Amino acid sequence: MKNKELIKLMQSEFDVGESLQNIFEKYKSEDIKTKKLAYFVGTLKDKALIKKHIIANNILIVLMGLFTILAALSGYAMGLEVTPNTPIYWVAVAIIPMIFLYGFIKHNYPTYVAYSMLIITQLPKSFHNVGGDIVPNIIGLLISLSTIIFVWYLKSKLFPYMGFLGPKKNADKQYFIFLN
Repeated sequence: MKNKELIKLMQSEFDVGESLQNIFEKYKSEDIKTKKLAYFVGTLKDKALIKKHIIANNILIVLMGLFTILAALSGYAMGLEVTPNTPIYWVAVAIIPMIFLYGFIKHNYPTYVAYSMLIITQLPKSFHNVGGDIVPNIIGLLISLSTIIFVWYLKSKLFPYMGFLGPKKNADKQYFIFLN
C-alpha cells in the first residue's frame, strides 16, 4: 500500500473514533518502520484539536493572506523595474506564500515545520543593514520571531505527538503515540 493511501486509511479510521494507539498497534505488524508509522499516526488531523484552535489558525491564515498580498505587490514592483509588461514577477513571488496559505488552511503538519524553518533561515538577513537605521531591523526581527513562535505554538497544539522534525520519544526511546 502506498503512503498516501495508508495515511488516508488511517485518517478515516481516526475520524470514526479509533484511537491513535490502536491505529499505531494495528499497522505496527505490517512492513512499516516504527518511526515512519509514528510519523504517519502523529500527523493525523484531530478534528477536536482543530476546532479548539480554530481562532489561532484563522489568525495565521489572515496573516499569511496579508503576507501573500504584500509579496505580490513587492513582486509587481520588482517586475516593473525589470520589464514593465511582465506580470510574471508578482506571480512568482506570491506563489510561495500561497502554498503556505493552502497548507495552513488544510492543517498540514509539514507546512508548519517548513514555514518555521524558512523563517529561521531568513533571520540572518534581518541584520543586513546593522550600521544603518536600527529601528526597521528590530521591527523586522520582532515580526519574524513572533511569527516563528506563533506558528510553532500552533503546530505543537495541533500535532502534540510531533517534535521538531519527527515524532516525540520519551527517555526510554518509545514514541509517545505508543505510550498514551
